[in-house]
Amino acid sequence: MKRIIMGIWMAAVWLTGGVANAQLEVSWQLVHNRTVLMEPVFAVVRIANYSGQDLDLTPRGNARLKFTVEDQPTSTVAETGRPLVSQAVMIPNGDTRDVEVNLLTSYRMLKSQTYMLAPYVEFAGQRFPAQRQALEIQPGLELLKRTYGIPSTGEARAVSLRTIMRDGSDKIFFRIDNPANGYCFGVYELGRLIRFQPPALEKDADDAFHALHQCAPDRYTLSIFTADGAPVKQTYYSAQAGKIRLEVQESGAVEVVGGFPFVEDENNPGILVAPALPPAHPYSVTVGELPRKAPAPKRGKKGR
Repeated sequence: MKRIIMGIWMAAVWLTGGVANAQLEVSWQLVHNRTVLMEPVFAVVRIANYSGQDLDLTPRGNARLKFTVEDQPTSTVAETGRPLVSQAVMIPNGDTRDVEVNLLTSYRMLKSQTYMLAPYVEFAGQRFPAQRQALEIQPGLELLKRTYGIPSTGEARAVSLRTIMRDGSDKIFFRIDNPANGYCFGVYELGRLIRFQPPALEKDADDAFHALHQCAPDRYTLSIFTADGAPVKQTYYSAQAGKIRLEVQESGAVEVVGGFPFVEDENNPGILVAPALPPAHPYSVTVGELPRKAPAPKRGKKGR
């Protein structure tokens, strides 16, 4: 009889624990597991809700989405105080949602090293964790750096172009800082980098920064940023290697010389197409061709 009661009790405990563990299912994925220092660290957290209640992940909601960020074993980095989820995220009972977050806004990952990350959801006095993943933050190889203005003033800007290997190719990044206090306005990926023609960087009369880099053998990308690090636009160009450059005009404007911008396809709005380029070495197809050979003379019959 005692064995039967013990068996029923253990089954009840097992079922209760299974239900509790299955209330929420949390999985996640880093957008990039290798980033440049101060680049946004984006992740997508998938939460499946089987709790019997609707989940509210806003700062005043009934659930919290957080991360454990370790810079070394058992040592966690400090938080910034900014909420990881700032917009309204509601997950109805029985539903699943993907929540996109930027960990750099909430956690002080300010060193170039490897971090171990793991998200968890706090709900109804319980913690529902997900598996850990490694994030590698690198300083990046500095290709170009310039400081504009007097460094001791708050109006000065230090801009640089850096590169790392990611997703099987070299990627180039734009970084802008205030040299007076070391504040980083932002780090942005500009795209794929081909290391044939060195990238170029110029500032125009409106204090906007223009960065030009080679992204394919005959293609280039122009990226423009404001003095506060806000992206303005990107334009793509076709050009011969070594022929394209940035040129500062007398008016202070920065123009691309030697390149042809991509244009929008008239038949497919929103689709960019490369302009038609003249041949690199135009020539006449008849120049240098050998003259046609005359037919060989017929041989006469030999006399007896």
